[in-house]
Amino acid sequence: MSAADTPTGAGPARTVETAINDAPWSFYQKVILGCLALVFAVDGLANQSLGIALPSIIQDWGLERSAFAPVHAANLAGVAFGSILGGMIGDRIGRRWALISAIFLFGIMTSLGAVTQDPTQLMLVRFVDGLGIGAAIPNGAAMISEFTPERRRGRAIAIGMVFIPIGGITAGAMGASLLEQVGWRPLLLFAGLVPLILGAIFVAMLPESPAFLLREGNESGLRRVLEKCRIPYRSDEKFIIPPAQESVTAPVRTLVAQNFRARTLLLWAGFFTCLMASYTLFSWVPTMLHTLGFDLTTTSYGIMTFHSGSVVGALISGFLLDRYGFRITHVGYAAMGTIMAVALAAMLGLGVLSVLIVLPAMMALGFCLAGLHNTLYTLAATIYPSEVRATGVGTASAAGRVGAVLSSFTGVVTLDLGGSTGFFGAVAALIALCGLAGWAVRSQTGSKPLEAHP
Repeated sequence: MSAADTPTGAGPARTVETAINDAPWSFYQKVILGCLALVFAVDGLANQSLGIALPSIIQDWGLERSAFAPVHAANLAGVAFGSILGGMIGDRIGRRWALISAIFLFGIMTSLGAVTQDPTQLMLVRFVDGLGIGAAIPNGAAMISEFTPERRRGRAIAIGMVFIPIGGITAGAMGASLLEQVGWRPLLLFAGLVPLILGAIFVAMLPESPAFLLREGNESGLRRVLEKCRIPYRSDEKFIIPPAQESVTAPVRTLVAQNFRARTLLLWAGFFTCLMASYTLFSWVPTMLHTLGFDLTTTSYGIMTFHSGSVVGALISGFLLDRYGFRITHVGYAAMGTIMAVALAAMLGLGVLSVLIVLPAMMALGFCLAGLHNTLYTLAATIYPSEVRATGVGTASAAGRVGAVLSSFTGVVTLDLGGSTGFFGAVAALIALCGLAGWAVRSQTGSKPLEAHP
């Protein structure tokens, strides 16, 4: 519908996004943000549970750590496929049911990991688990973006994303208290039960995205959501409806159309290097610390400090994004992370194995990588129009998961060939490349979100 299609005297038509941007950020919208933040928390809990449990599983089953590289790879491959499929399904059938289905899937499969008896069974379970974990992320990020005014979107996505490391902290705390007392099976069982409870609650209370309700022609549902958000509108107002997609694959074609192709590929490169660095750390650091002689409790504390730094880094990044913009924030985090990884590689190369040195350094790396992760998700959620937003975020996240899959093998290779020094040297290179890729994306897109012209 164009402005000419509006009723006489009603004034020019506007988009739902414009209506949300022009209105105050209501309490109800903040409640929705809180709900979606809990999704990221249980996502992080389920995702991190394997890394926390792995040293105990290796010890219990009497296998070499290399036997579990395919398990990590299968889990991350599932997350990659889930990110793409989840985004496409969310753009097609709606964010709400795509998100709820993803929560139930990864909750069930995380719990099933507790009854596996060998690496093959664990690999299959974790692959399907990854499908749900991956599908939840793009739909959650898209809903945060679509419920939040543009002027507060950076900090809203930061608040949501910060709960991924909070979930990791929870997994680390559970590992520290459960692994040596009752073993890894109760840890995985509990890590799966929590999202199942959350999914049941969301069936009753989570609303659908306003942009999707409009696109589906659900005017009564849209107005009910806008009323709860306290967004004013005229009784005779008709919102501009974005074009419907011809098929479930149409959003992907939009992302690689000529006017989006360069920035899409650069965004994928940024996610690839960022998540490869992140997963190299929190998938293999517990095992690395155990190899260096630290006990299981300390290895759990190692990942807890990493995620504690991630919480602070992600939160601060939201405010920095709103105040200084993407480029300064993103490149600043990349520079700090690169320097810290190089410093840690040098210290470990000199034989510095003190907990008082290693744990604070891990916290600083968590700070920088979470900031980079959040800046990239904020960028992905703002450079694409609403009709392809979940797919845009999902495909970018999937590109990152490809890097995460490779980290399952490069983590082992760098540890075996270069020890802890080579391990953190590789992390430093990846962080630097992530900074360059993100800077190049913003150079392509300019300072404002772009509309699609496929």
